[in-house]
Amino acid sequence: MAASVGLKSSMLNDITIQMVVTGYPTGAHLISFINSTFPTATFRHVFWDFSDASLAMMEVSEFESTEAAARQYSEARGPDLKTAVLLANSADVLLIRAYSAMTLKLKPMAMKASTDRRELLDWLGV
Repeated sequence: MAASVGLKSSMLNDITIQMVVTGYPTGAHLISFINSTFPTATFRHVFWDFSDASLAMMEVSEFESTEAAARQYSEARGPDLKTAVLLANSADVLLIRAYSAMTLKLKPMAMKASTDRRELLDWLGV
């Protein structure tokens, strides 16, 4: 796993963007990535790829801040938006599921986390 943080995005199809994160990102890294990518959104679905990243540097409050940063652009993304999160291990999947349950409880949206890339891409329709 890379020591530094890498961030890159690419379109998987007309409505799905892939956001690849490597290393040990903090909430500040992710919020900056969101704010530099989402304002010109031409996509509806987001596929976050953390398969070569660790969430070990993330503080509890940063999950909420990151979700809020992404949510501010949700209306522009259109209806029926989905967010898929590919993670390196089961512990990070459980972490994302727990924090998403907390942060999404008031404003639900479709979100799925897994270690299985194909499962997530199928769910997104890619």
